[in-house]
Amino acid sequence: MTLPIDPYERRPVPGPPSPVVRPPMGWWRRHRVLRNWLGGVASAVVVSVISGVALAYLTPGGDTPGGGTPTSAAADDLPFSVDVLYRGNFCDPYVVNAAPGELSSPHRVVDPDSRVRPADDEVAEWMQRVDAVPSEGLLLLTVQGTGDKTVVLQDLTVEVVEPKGPPIEAATLFYPDAGCGAGESPRLFRVGLDAANPRPVPEAGVDLAGNAIPAVAFPFSVSASDPEIFTITAEPGRCDCSWRLRLRWTSAGRSDTLVIDDHGRPFRTAAVVDTNARKFIAHSYKGCPGAILWCEEG
Repeated sequence: MTLPIDPYERRPVPGPPSPVVRPPMGWWRRHRVLRNWLGGVASAVVVSVISGVALAYLTPGGDTPGGGTPTSAAADDLPFSVDVLYRGNFCDPYVVNAAPGELSSPHRVVDPDSRVRPADDEVAEWMQRVDAVPSEGLLLLTVQGTGDKTVVLQDLTVEVVEPKGPPIEAATLFYPDAGCGAGESPRLFRVGLDAANPRPVPEAGVDLAGNAIPAVAFPFSVSASDPEIFTITAEPGRCDCSWRLRLRWTSAGRSDTLVIDDHGRPFRTAAVVDTNARKFIAHSYKGCPGAILWCEEG
């Protein structure tokens, strides 16, 4: 039941509302800008971690048998080492965009009286220094294990970079170490770069001592105490060819493919048209008059 209101009853007059007392704001809530920035960073970290996990499953790695990504010859996690030396074949000329009087000697130390032809590494360094292109390539590979596990070299293939160029019409050809000779490598291969499907083909040979070198095909095995030395002769045919090798290997459950190239770029071997070319031979072959480093072949 509702009681009647007494009109004469004294009631308190409503005053202004009392202020609402809030608890003090913490340091974290006062710094809204910093809070938003840290929240964005945390979100980015979470996204990066999730993306990394996904890529770890989707990208084939070196430990995935049969699905490895080709790696560089300088890779640190390989169970073997590869020493690469690329030079021109003996007896065959090089094309260099330089005048004979301006071209440096293939020898590190120039001795006008010496008749010793430059070493392989001297010729390779000279090629890099003057950007010489050999008319027939000679690639020397030394493969050796670096751990206690045996490494099986399954296969060696050639990739010719397209497009192939025509033979170089050379006005001048240079012979840094004229004079032919057989190598001492026990594993000899030859590849025709201008073929429809170029592939290293094993071939027999004779070493410097006159011993027969049998033709042996892949696979090979290497270890720390049992290296292999390969010599690959690259014939350009009728092309100016850029190319690289791919070495497929397995070891202790791992499988991958190693890309072998010329300091990060393809090897280059070019056929030459030398109908009217002038030919120059390094001074160490038979001597040049005065201090001339290259003398023209008569």
